[in-house]
Amino acid sequence: MNLQNDLKIEKEVDVKTKTLNRFFKRCCLLAENARYPALELYLSYVNWCINHGAVVVDQFTFLDMVESQGFRYTRMPGQSWFEGICVLPNYRIE
Repeated sequence: MNLQNDLKIEKEVDVKTKTLNRFFKRCCLLAENARYPALELYLSYVNWCINHGAVVVDQFTFLDMVESQGFRYTRMPGQSWFEGICVLPNYRIE
């Protein structure tokens, strides 16, 4: 790889992380005792991105990004959720 490609990838990651952090700040409650279904968190994120003209990442990248922000991901048969975060009622997809 060359330096230009490395810088381009780094910039794309930075934009995606900033978008995710804006979603967290505007649409989510961060609390130790919170937990929220992973799929509903992702769908709320997608809806928010579409409404704000932001780039949407795929669900697997999203899971990795949320985990990298320190939120614990738990998966059991038929359900999965993140701990430490929930979506505020006005931004929920139901």
